[in-house]
Amino acid sequence: MVTRTDFYLGAGPRAEWIGSLQFACHPDNLLKDHHGRAVLTAPALARYRDAVRDLLTRWPIERLGVGHPPRHGWPWDWDTSHCNDWIITFLSGPGGGVHLTAGGGARWHHLDPDDPRPPLQCGPPDLAAWARDPAAPPAVALPVFRAPGDSPTDYARVFWHQP
Repeated sequence: MVTRTDFYLGAGPRAEWIGSLQFACHPDNLLKDHHGRAVLTAPALARYRDAVRDLLTRWPIERLGVGHPPRHGWPWDWDTSHCNDWIITFLSGPGGGVHLTAGGGARWHHLDPDDPRPPLQCGPPDLAAWARDPAAPPAVALPVFRAPGDSPTDYARVFWHQP
């Protein structure tokens, strides 16, 4: 199944995108892979960053999918991670650690390092509103990866392949 997962450090418009995976990268699949589990259970920022880097390298080697490190540029035709299936980040400070949301998700969900399964409900609260504008509130705030002056993506065309 085609899935896309983006990885960040921090939250909000100033979060740092540190890479993406494509194909079979649902969190349940990540938990089955040694490198994916290391990302989802990382106890510290440095370990998370290293684990993501290793995962992006190993995913294609293990023929699980494609890894997109930042040095190759933003891999998607759309402006933000809101259109992707999963968004995973490491948040520092109290309550910090690995957090995730689904594309268009309204909040970050902390993953317990001892039991890092994703919650059953973490996607957009209103699927129709999300389809019209995946990045609109209440979706978690993320950076926009669009060149200055480029027009925004028409998400209806992207999702329903309209001319």
